[in-house]
Amino acid sequence: MILELRHIYKDYIQDKLIVPVLKDINLSVSEGEYLAIMGPSGSGKTTMMNLIGCLDRPTKGDYLLEGEDVSKYKDRELSDVRLHSIGFVFQNFNLLPRQSALDNVALPLSYAGVGVQERKRIAKEALERVGLGERIHFMPNQLSGGQKQRVSIARALVNKPKILLADEPTGALDSKSGQAVMELFQQLNEDGVTIIMITHNEEIAEFAKRIIYIFDGEITKERRLEGNKE
Repeated sequence: MILELRHIYKDYIQDKLIVPVLKDINLSVSEGEYLAIMGPSGSGKTTMMNLIGCLDRPTKGDYLLEGEDVSKYKDRELSDVRLHSIGFVFQNFNLLPRQSALDNVALPLSYAGVGVQERKRIAKEALERVGLGERIHFMPNQLSGGQKQRVSIARALVNKPKILLADEPTGALDSKSGQAVMELFQQLNEDGVTIIMITHNEEIAEFAKRIIYIFDGEITKERRLEGNKE
C-alpha cells in the first residue's frame, strides 16, 4: 500500500464547540491506483484531501504513507513530504501570473534546491509530457483554461511525486477541456502515477478505477470500475 488511513477522525473548534468533520475513516490506496473521492459540499472530502496532502493533521488516527506514520511528523517533515512525495493539482490552477509556463513548472524544483539549468530542462520535459512543448514561454494570460491546467499538472509532476492529488481538476474548465485533462490523467496513470482525485461530478469520477463516496464525514460506499472510461 502506498497510503493507509486508519481510524481517522478530524474535529474543528467553532465558537468553543467541537464540530466533527471526519468520523472513523479507513482507506487503503495501492501504488499505481486511480481513486476518485466523491461527495457533496460539506461532506468532508476536502478535509480528507487536506489530510492526505499533509496540509492538515488528523485529530485522531494514523496516516501511513509508504509505511511511515506521517500523522506524527513535525511541520518541517510534513513540508518535505509535500515537496517530494505529493503533487497537487488545484481547480483554479494556482499559477503565478507574471511567470511563464516554464517558470511556473520549475518552481517546486527551486524549492528542492535543483540548479537553474537542470530545473529548466526538467520543467521543459514535463511541459512536453503534457503536450505544451510549444507553449513553454507563454504567460498564464496567454493560455486557455485547459492549457493552464496542463501547466498545473506538469508542475505537480516535476519532483516525481508518489501521489498526484487533484482537487476538482475540471471544475473551472469547459467540457472539451475537461475531457482532455481526464485523458491526460488516464495516460499518467497508465505510466504508473498514483492518482487521487476529489470531485462531486459522477461523470468525471468514472474516469477513475475506484470510487469511494463520502457523506457527513463517513465513507458510505465504494465502487470499483471494470476499466477506465473512454
